Amino acid sequence: MVVAGTVIGVGIFINPAEVASHLKSPSAILSAWVVGGALAIFGGIACSKLGRWMPRAGGLYVFLREAYHPSVAFLYGWTALFAVLSGITAAVSLTFARYAGVVVPFLAPFEKGVAFLLVAALAAVNYGGIVLSRTVQNIFTLAKIGALALLVATALRTTQFDAPVVTAEAPDASTFLLSLLPVLMSYGGWYALTFLAADIKKPERSLPIGIIGGLSIVIILYTLINAAYLRVMTAAEIAASPAVAAAMAERVFGRAGAKIIATLVLISAPAVVNVVILAGSRLYFAMANDGLFFASAARLHPRHGSPVFAIVVQAGWSIALILSQTYGQLLQHTMFAEWTFFALTGGAVFVLAAREPSFYRDAKERIVTSAAAALFTVIAAAVVVNALYRSFRQSLLGVLLMLAGLPVFFLWRRRRASRGVTI
Repeated sequence: MVVAGTVIGVGIFINPAEVASHLKSPSAILSAWVVGGALAIFGGIACSKLGRWMPRAGGLYVFLREAYHPSVAFLYGWTALFAVLSGITAAVSLTFARYAGVVVPFLAPFEKGVAFLLVAALAAVNYGGIVLSRTVQNIFTLAKIGALALLVATALRTTQFDAPVVTAEAPDASTFLLSLLPVLMSYGGWYALTFLAADIKKPERSLPIGIIGGLSIVIILYTLINAAYLRVMTAAEIAASPAVAAAMAERVFGRAGAKIIATLVLISAPAVVNVVILAGSRLYFAMANDGLFFASAARLHPRHGSPVFAIVVQAGWSIALILSQTYGQLLQHTMFAEWTFFALTGGAVFVLAAREPSFYRDAKERIVTSAAAALFTVIAAAVVVNALYRSFRQSLLGVLLMLAGLPVFFLWRRRRASRGVTI
């Protein structure tokens, strides 16, 4: 539920338009969603192995610290706090608020206030502990999977709006790789479960089942959703639609379509925000334990066992981004940096395997994990290189934002060293 609830956000209602703007044929569009899902599976296999080896709070932060250097891990945490996780929370919360205005027009002028209340409410849920957060997550995730499945089944069964099949040339490799960026954004969050490794019973068994099982559900659902889009719209119509899901629903259901999609977003968004707050707080908890963040972030509530200060930091900065509406640029600039860390995470499998003789349990695990990690690392690196080639200025701004954390790292390390503790 954590993986499916995080991955199935609001991107699937918007990003197919960007994919269709690069790929003109239905077969290429569907292939992109399958390939993107496979890439996420490869990353999931690598991360689940790292999580089983190091079942600690912090996920990617812990993997990067152990494989490379604390500074690399800190830069990941810095980027996640100031741009990626907080930016996702702000973007999804504001999308929730905009669609709330469609369902309840009275709320339309109060977008920032509604987004603020969503973040605050889910921060309060996480304050109440992992059991309460899990219950809320399960309810919202099951509801949105069921609602999306019903929408897809209705659209696929209709024959009234069969879109004509349009032939188009196969895209070149660079164009196909570029089209994967919005796909990969829609599959984003598959690694969230690794942040909660310390909260999971039997992580060595549960992590791979949770990540791969959750992603399998999402791949099937995403492929069917795009097939439904293509059933009632042409690729060109999808590319021209800023809200493709709403356009499809309007064709299938008439005027009620907009409210149906708005209701789906209202069901979908809280599950994403809940997991990001849950996972992010564990990241800052791990950083604080290393002396690279405020010590209060490492303190747990005596009754609920939740890292209260870390939750407040995650929610507070997200609310600041909501009020300032600067999250969009931050997310665009840091996509390059985020995929750099993904490539490093894939490489961490080989670094730790070379360093630790007992890293693999048997030859079968070595072959499967190594193959998945190699494919994930190569493709993630290709995404990074392609982003540099196609969007150099934007990528450079992301690198500068990421590297701005280096002076902060040395400041925290000096502060920790002054107390007689080395990192």
